[in-house]
Amino acid sequence: MNSTTYRTNEKNTLVWREIEPPDTTKHHRRRVLLAKGLSIAAVLFLWWSYHSVPGLIGCRKTETVADADGVEGYRFDDFESITPSEKLEWHKCFTAFRCARLTVPMDYNRPLNASKDNPRVHIGLILVPGIHTGSEKASKSPLLINPGGPGGSGFTFALGAGRAIQQLFGVPDQDVVGFDPRGIMMTTPRADCYSFPPDNLSSSLPSPDDEDYVQGSFHRFLWAQSGREIGFINSSDVALQKLDTRIRATAKLCQTKDELYGDDGILQYVSTPNVARDMLSIVDAWDEWTSTLSNEPAVCDLPVKVKEEELHSSADGGIPYSPDTKGKLVFWGLSYGTMLGATFASLFPDRVGRLILDGVVDADGFVGPLWTESSWDTNKTFDSFATYCHKAAKRCDLYQDGDEVQDIANRFQAVEMKLRNEPLTWIDEQSKMPASFTNTHLRGLTFQSLYGPTIMFPILASVVSNLHEGIIDELIKQLAGNSPYFNSQPFCGAPLSRFSYPGDEAGLAVMCSDKRHPLNESLPNLEKEFESLSNMSYFSDVYMSFILICDGYGIKNKGLTMDWDDNPAHGSEPIRTSFPILFISNSADPVTPLHAGLKMAKKFVDAGLIEQKSEGHCSLSAPSRCTNDWIQGYLKTGIVPPHPVGDLGDGKWVECRAEGYPWKSYGAESSEAQGEDARAETERIKTLNKVQQELGKVKLWGTQSLDWIPTMQELVAVYESQNHRRH
Repeated sequence: MNSTTYRTNEKNTLVWREIEPPDTTKHHRRRVLLAKGLSIAAVLFLWWSYHSVPGLIGCRKTETVADADGVEGYRFDDFESITPSEKLEWHKCFTAFRCARLTVPMDYNRPLNASKDNPRVHIGLILVPGIHTGSEKASKSPLLINPGGPGGSGFTFALGAGRAIQQLFGVPDQDVVGFDPRGIMMTTPRADCYSFPPDNLSSSLPSPDDEDYVQGSFHRFLWAQSGREIGFINSSDVALQKLDTRIRATAKLCQTKDELYGDDGILQYVSTPNVARDMLSIVDAWDEWTSTLSNEPAVCDLPVKVKEEELHSSADGGIPYSPDTKGKLVFWGLSYGTMLGATFASLFPDRVGRLILDGVVDADGFVGPLWTESSWDTNKTFDSFATYCHKAAKRCDLYQDGDEVQDIANRFQAVEMKLRNEPLTWIDEQSKMPASFTNTHLRGLTFQSLYGPTIMFPILASVVSNLHEGIIDELIKQLAGNSPYFNSQPFCGAPLSRFSYPGDEAGLAVMCSDKRHPLNESLPNLEKEFESLSNMSYFSDVYMSFILICDGYGIKNKGLTMDWDDNPAHGSEPIRTSFPILFISNSADPVTPLHAGLKMAKKFVDAGLIEQKSEGHCSLSAPSRCTNDWIQGYLKTGIVPPHPVGDLGDGKWVECRAEGYPWKSYGAESSEAQGEDARAETERIKTLNKVQQELGKVKLWGTQSLDWIPTMQELVAVYESQNHRRH
């Protein structure tokens, strides 16, 4: 099935598209019953009437949570002063948004009403309000978002990309809520292994509020810097042993910290199932909050509105699906966020409203000791670099006249070999500090580039070309972690808010808590694992450095559990959710291969699968009108792609072509074109770029071991600055 198997009305991008996937087999039921007798013209008229008439005749919009009073509100430095509550209490923040701190049990087996001493978690949330008209004050269910990680901040992702997400998905009236999972950034207590209470505390009971997070952040920085020169697994014959020793030392530190709090330590309760239960708490709290809003209509409520209560038939002959999302989870999860969404669906299948799981994690592998299968498509993604560079010709900095694809690949390998034998060294002009650039830096950058080839391959080509010529530019200096990019102010100046200090151990704690069997391998066994992985992936050294991080981690998960590879709750039978899930995978994803998306979609009844024909991690890595149309149709009217049939090589599912790829500035052509359609398409690409930029700030699955590499957004800024000066 390909991208031509859907229909779209492109007269106005703000109107939902009519997308009708054809039957994949003779017995496949049409799973979406579109409104009969309602023509596209009628839909256009109703949409125009609903959104335009009030403005034409001076109708006043109903006051909503989005209405501002001109006060900027809470920001990062005073977020902690928001009083946590067991109910949603929104406070104005960051000028145009609303923030809250929702209190939930740290251990759901010890509810808050059972004892005032039971431990608590305060979830940091930010609401990006939709544009509500008429009597509607808020969405039935908010669109919760998680950018991945684990360890990524949904709060900051929503803060930066929330408006763009509403526009990209064509849902300006949809409330978007970003939240930080347990232990992460705006949610407290934080999963912080380095910050300890002072020794001279007058109280015998330590509290996370007493921890010296400034000193802890400084210690974390020192420990990270001391290991920088080890490199990856095969940088030397002792690198694996050194890295494993450091990993075990960090695990011991976390265990020491956890023992301070006995059964009330947050590190025991950050697993994915516990966070999934928190999402249910957010949905319930939202329902309770919206029930208190006034139902008074606007001054001139419109008498006609398109209804969305039509039932959707079930392919298995079961009870029809209702598209109503009230009291159910509406969620967009990227990368690790797909693990979170799938876990929610497995634990609370009757509370699924809409789940868009993009860049799909194999849950069975995630809970295993070493998840090597996630690197299946890494080589495929990397091999596309030389191909795209050759296609771009002189627009690719690494290309030379007369090159074939293999010539570019050989030149890249020659630079790697030269760096391995002769690393670059220089003295920084400003700080007079020594600096170096090694093969480890290049391999780290290359691996990170695989996540967003459309944006990152031109940057990678520029770096490799300069390395080939022996030129040390600003990009190379930034990648080397040169001193001008290090600011000591957070450690030496006046203390900032704890929310201003990133880099806690949440990602480590989540991944290790989710392991069904603890990882505690001997060095010889680890060497065998690395050898096996080397036969699978060109980036086995980078990848092994990451999947090794749970070795020796001894903190046991408490609270809710979910053993994906052996769950007696549903056995091997697919799980039937209250509404089908939408899975999205790229054809060549460096860390979440298409195989994982296919496997996970088959775990859920009627789940749809979209394969975006592009390289990179998650569908945002390349623009695809087809993928975007499916997401809009799914969110707005509950249109679900067909359930996948078969396996890789001979299977059938929806395939969506991507219009953009490395060195093709998609949207430039349409920006010069005339007409409403061209302008709308240009705006869509700009919106996609905005969401990409915000996602580029997140250390996604597989890049946590590359925390010394600047984010994608930081690299893009330097690259564009250099190009601007060059031209």
